[in-house]
Amino acid sequence: MGPSTDDREAYDVFLSHRSDDKPTVERLAEKLVEEAGLAPFLDRWHLVPGEPWQEALEQALNQSRCCAVFIGPSGVGSWENEEMRTALSRRVHGSRFRVIPVLLPGAGSLVREKLPSFLLRFTWVDFSAGIDDEMAFARLVAGIRGEAPGRSPPQRLSQVSLYVRKSVRELMEEALRADGIDLAGVPVVLGATIRMVVRRCQLQYPELDPLYVAERIAAARSLAYEEKYAHRSRKEDERYRAFDEWEAELHAVLRQVGIRDFGRCKAINVGIGNGLENPFFYRDFELLTGVDLSQTALAAAARATPGLRTCCSEAERLDGVDSGAYDLYLSLRTYQSTLFDIGDALFEACRVLRIGGAAVISIPYVYFDQGRRLNGLQRPGGHDLDPDLPYEFAERVRRGLQNLGFESLGIRTGLFEIYVYGNKLA
Repeated sequence: MGPSTDDREAYDVFLSHRSDDKPTVERLAEKLVEEAGLAPFLDRWHLVPGEPWQEALEQALNQSRCCAVFIGPSGVGSWENEEMRTALSRRVHGSRFRVIPVLLPGAGSLVREKLPSFLLRFTWVDFSAGIDDEMAFARLVAGIRGEAPGRSPPQRLSQVSLYVRKSVRELMEEALRADGIDLAGVPVVLGATIRMVVRRCQLQYPELDPLYVAERIAAARSLAYEEKYAHRSRKEDERYRAFDEWEAELHAVLRQVGIRDFGRCKAINVGIGNGLENPFFYRDFELLTGVDLSQTALAAAARATPGLRTCCSEAERLDGVDSGAYDLYLSLRTYQSTLFDIGDALFEACRVLRIGGAAVISIPYVYFDQGRRLNGLQRPGGHDLDPDLPYEFAERVRRGLQNLGFESLGIRTGLFEIYVYGNKLA
């Protein structure tokens, strides 16, 4: 299979991998041949039984246009490390030769952090969500061919997606009609907040008590989020495709902000929902308060997490939560929500944290829909996903924390979400 090893540059790519990653790498090699028409070198396919394999591998590497270094759950093996260093040496002496790091399913951020720094300089191809990830495969093919992958074509959520079946806006409209409030004339654009909608409706219905309008709109938003997310299952949560890796990733972010001893940490989780993610360390905190708009969701979270204190409140106004009471403010996949006021929520985060306390906030950027991996966030009024929008949200959060005087700020892209973190100054 493939060209003769007597030809210079006989192979498009040399596939370097550990033996325990062989089945996964072989499946990708088959895809490279069948779907991309490429000629990869794979030891199992090309090494001749009875002949010295070290010399054959060195010859094949020298006859390849590039090298893909596959990183699985066990990291880089001893011989793979030698192949990688040989490839990197060739890269130094020949600028046309490319070394492509490829992250396989099950290889979490901790494995990546242990790799040599000079390998981390190269642009990654990330198959952590599965080797059937079409976008990752397209990036691998582009890297082998020495081409820029270009902007991905627009991706659309299907009609059956949890995020499309009925929008928060539609659910709110249904609830408010009974209260004599029509949202049809109120545009809900990107960046619109609950306060903006309240004020717009107060102007639109001057005959109604402004407090009544505000209460009914807040109640409608709570009802909408309860209907969409209070009963969400593990099958609908992308993180359960690689839960152990995701949990290790979150631990690493918490260590980055100085949260190491959970038994001496008082934490508040804003937007906890029904406690679906429920990492094992939730039960280890000295104190954990869960905040959500939905009483139904909070009841489920309390059942899933013994000892959890619950608070039914808006993130933008943490009623009943004492100032300076917490060491950690955690909010996962909430700040991109419809009508969410990032500025008000961050002010509350700053208020409830003690001096030196840490904030960790995440924005989702990966979804799975009908077996497809989709990147981006949905813009209001459509099903298209914008791959740049999650990073826009993350940057807004980072700037907001900066404006509130947080230090040691950082943004970290994980398997399924982008983390923004920092520590509160005096």
